[in-house]
Amino acid sequence: EGSPQVAELDAVIRAFEKFKDREFNLVTDSAYVAGVVARAENAVLQEISNSALFNLLHRLIQLISHREQKFYVMHVRSDTDLPGIIAEGNRRADALAGDPEQVRALLADPAKLSHQLFHQNAPGLVRQFHLTRDQAKAIVATCPQCQRDQLPSWPAGANPRGLSSCEVWQMDVTHVPQFGRLRFVHVCVDTFSSAVFASAHTGERALDVERHLLQAFSVLGIPRVLKTDNGPAYTSRELRAFLQRWGIEQKTGIPYSPTGQAVVERTHQRIKSVLARL
Repeated sequence: EGSPQVAELDAVIRAFEKFKDREFNLVTDSAYVAGVVARAENAVLQEISNSALFNLLHRLIQLISHREQKFYVMHVRSDTDLPGIIAEGNRRADALAGDPEQVRALLADPAKLSHQLFHQNAPGLVRQFHLTRDQAKAIVATCPQCQRDQLPSWPAGANPRGLSSCEVWQMDVTHVPQFGRLRFVHVCVDTFSSAVFASAHTGERALDVERHLLQAFSVLGIPRVLKTDNGPAYTSRELRAFLQRWGIEQKTGIPYSPTGQAVVERTHQRIKSVLARL
């Protein structure tokens, strides 16, 4: 009766009860849960030997069959290092479902919990949680993933950083040949929090940049300043008009200077390092 299926179903039922009057998305790495929810509406339940599981299935069928609000179930792979809010959310759920003592320790230390989910560097932890430099470095130094993926430092260059979230973003595009037609990966980095949003597109024209930014706005918010290089898409009239409509100031770097976009260039390396391990 203490099987993972029983625990997973109980968690799903709690979600349906909590959001019974609201639309919601359910993201799970359990193929069992995704399959049961997809087939539950108006299903006929037969008697099974596990009474706890039977009661949970009966309750789930009732909740879904009498539900008036829409819902969506998405199944994702577990234990991946892919970037993105869905994978990060799944890692966060996994972390909170771990050992109770470890969970309580993480919840008591928001800096460690945040780093376990987002892997900010030491300066980012200092700014976000008002830690000392030694405390922030200790958190990064004890993170196995950060030690495995440690990248060489870039020269500082002309890299203004924001003093709060969504103050200054850096944006650039990198190429990932294994993505085929979608090899143009556009990347935005919040220079204060080090939060990253990346999306794959079929090109690097102004239209592709605008589509990427609209997706990034929905996840990270709207920046006050966007720093880019001097590529044709970033200096086009279409993009300037787009940024003006959103009230965003654009700054471009020094032509042909690779260190002017050091923050986002470092992020390119990290993304490719993660993809190489998949």
